[in-house]
Amino acid sequence: MKILIADDHQLYQDALSILVQRLGEPTEIHLANSYTELLQRAETSDNWALMLVDLNMPGLSYYEGIAQLSQRHPDTPIIVISSSEDPNDSQRALEAGALGYMSKSMKSDDMLNAIKLMLSSGISIHPSHTSFTPQTNLTALTPRQRDVLTLLCQGESNKRIALNLDLSEHTVKLHVRAILHALNAENRTQAVIIAKQQLLQQ
Repeated sequence: MKILIADDHQLYQDALSILVQRLGEPTEIHLANSYTELLQRAETSDNWALMLVDLNMPGLSYYEGIAQLSQRHPDTPIIVISSSEDPNDSQRALEAGALGYMSKSMKSDDMLNAIKLMLSSGISIHPSHTSFTPQTNLTALTPRQRDVLTLLCQGESNKRIALNLDLSEHTVKLHVRAILHALNAENRTQAVIIAKQQLLQQ
């Protein structure tokens, strides 16, 4: 399993390198110190299992850096790890293409669980960066997004949803991310809870 870690502080590079070794699989770790180096190293392979990216690094703005990375490697989970507590940063990172956002203040075990969730096609956002205030209407979703949400409510994985709807897993991930955003949900579990609550209300 190949993992690319990008952070301009060696201390965090070392800490994350040690952390991902606990995933339980043989791991090949590659490091970068800036968005420029990150993009260059990312191009050396198409088989990345995961990219852990610091939010603010030299080279590019984080939005541009993450957007380019996501466009070039659309099937690779990108998790942003940052010390920023600004919810706008987490939202912008997700809009740029990141599939998860974690705070550097998280405990190592919580961070490891979030990474495992990402690798199993889940989406993890640190709770402090979003508000759990379901004030949306399911009719705001597109028909395809409602199809995906229906299967989420049945407990299906992204892989099964892709097979059932004849979509790529990457497209399913995009739909799931859009659903989370529309429902103000922190993760797919909360999206299901919100959806079921609104269906009951209707």
